[in-house]
Amino acid sequence: MTVIGGFHSPMEKECLTILLRGSQPVIICPARNINGMRISKEYRQSLDDGRLLFLSPFEENQRRISVKTSYYRNFFVAALSSVVFVAHAGPGSKTEAFCREIISWQKPIYTFDSHYNKNLIEMGAQPVNTDNVSEWANFLGTYNE
Repeated sequence: MTVIGGFHSPMEKECLTILLRGSQPVIICPARNINGMRISKEYRQSLDDGRLLFLSPFEENQRRISVKTSYYRNFFVAALSSVVFVAHAGPGSKTEAFCREIISWQKPIYTFDSHYNKNLIEMGAQPVNTDNVSEWANFLGTYNE
């Protein structure tokens, strides 16, 4: 299963580090143009192996990450994805509004089955039980075929 994301926040960067230890394809979508972007050493092997791709919808003059470019990048990633996973979105947050929009596209959204995500589950996100995440991942592997 290919994993696609912005991998911008510290938690997302940590997830990327773990993903790059595996063998699945990964697509990084920075919230800026990728021309002239410096590639860190820890990405080189995955790039050489052909399982890491950098992809951006932004024009060459968009060299800085901003709230606006992050917003558009998130929709770009969602549009490319078969399913979307959101670990958490606080009530009334921009992430919750993003999820509401994606659900209106009839695109499946998944989130952790937790009372902290009650708002997402009530709006239509599918809960994932943390005790059986591997079963969920296997399901998604067959979903994408």
